[in-house]
Amino acid sequence: MDHARRRCNITLTLLLLAGFTFTSWFSYHMAHHSLSEGIVDDALPLTSHLISTDLQKQLQGPIYVAQSMAQNHFVHLWLKNNQGDADQLFAFLKKTKTLFKSQTSFLVDHRTKKYYHFDGRTNQLNLTSPEAAWYSEVLNYTKLDYVLNVDVSPQDNFNPIVYVNHKIIANNELLGVTGVGIQLDDLQHLINYYQSQYKRKVYFADHQGRLIFYNQNKMPSQSLVSEFPEHLDAILSQTSYKFAIKRQGMQRLINSRYISDLGWHLMVEQTFTPETKLTDALIANLLLGMVITLCILAIAQLTFNQYQKRLETIALTDKLCNVLNRQAFEPLLQRHILRAKPGRVPLSLLLLDIDHFKQVNDQHGHLVGDQVLKHFAELCVAVADSSDVICRWGGEEFMILMPNAYIDHATQFGERLREKLTACDCIVPITISIGVAQYQPQESEDDFIKRADDALYRAKRLGRNRVEMAA
Repeated sequence: MDHARRRCNITLTLLLLAGFTFTSWFSYHMAHHSLSEGIVDDALPLTSHLISTDLQKQLQGPIYVAQSMAQNHFVHLWLKNNQGDADQLFAFLKKTKTLFKSQTSFLVDHRTKKYYHFDGRTNQLNLTSPEAAWYSEVLNYTKLDYVLNVDVSPQDNFNPIVYVNHKIIANNELLGVTGVGIQLDDLQHLINYYQSQYKRKVYFADHQGRLIFYNQNKMPSQSLVSEFPEHLDAILSQTSYKFAIKRQGMQRLINSRYISDLGWHLMVEQTFTPETKLTDALIANLLLGMVITLCILAIAQLTFNQYQKRLETIALTDKLCNVLNRQAFEPLLQRHILRAKPGRVPLSLLLLDIDHFKQVNDQHGHLVGDQVLKHFAELCVAVADSSDVICRWGGEEFMILMPNAYIDHATQFGERLREKLTACDCIVPITISIGVAQYQPQESEDDFIKRADDALYRAKRLGRNRVEMAA
């Protein structure tokens, strides 16, 4: 029974722990996946939308100004008339800068490659030099008539200036490039806000994948080519693209959004590191699972013990008389015999038989007979000591084992029980015959019972309703 109980407890423990572990681990991965999907599908696109909307609002004015300059009738005439009076052009550029509050305004004559600045300075562009690379880029870009460039210089305290470079075209002929430069302070603040509040990196790439606007004051040196080579084609060719990469043990979630009006690719990135919180939650769930497992085991153990006691009571107790049955009595008898075998501890046994019990059943019926047996068992329990062991041996025979009792004491107990039965108010008057034996050292169990049985039969032969001691 104990072995089966241990096996049941171990099985139940393993099942509960396995269930809680699997559930917690599954919840951990589902939460990890849901958080990752929520960032990629919702949070990053929303950030991209807000920033692109704000950026487009800020650049709509400068783009319109550059477009107006490129379509200005005076500019067209001035370029076609072989540049005319340069002072007039400088005045136009300065007026444009002042009117629209831009950082700068400029114009480049395509035929002469001469650069005109609003403050009256001129410069000859050398298309082979890196400083003039922006001009070649404007000429080669075909998606829009303008290109946005970002410049960061120490003269501007490393505040990025966005240049709107617009082509000047008349009758399908390229006359030059003109435009303005502005500082996007509000956009810089917005980008820094997302960086500090949500730990999201925000940066822009041009149509070649070069990073042109970043969420720090100083531009990074890397480009999308070196940063995401396997995703570069998808970023540059799709209007919206999302992906995740794992670098140095950290997962980076990135959303790309193409801003067609600007020709820029807006990149919003967040490093996904929920492992600490999720791991803490996983450990907490496992600990909670262990506590619940222990509680369930405790409840199961209590319930098991209660049912075991009930089963043992059913299996070892006579249902009618509510005393031990023969199956339960024999192991107790063997245990007491082992204790009494050295001869130092007395042990007595009474074998009791209800006289003429068959006549009770025949004359009054078995229901009355059952009541007589039950009444007699209750009387035995009432008269016996708490250390005495009472058993229904079979039919109308009972046994009472009296530890630490000599045969004289056991005989006196038998007489007292017989007298009380005779004097009690029973449904049917009955008497009993009793045989008493004291255990003898080295005597076997069967011999011990046989001597009590012989004494019982002697009491019956001598007229019943009496107590006889074994020889």
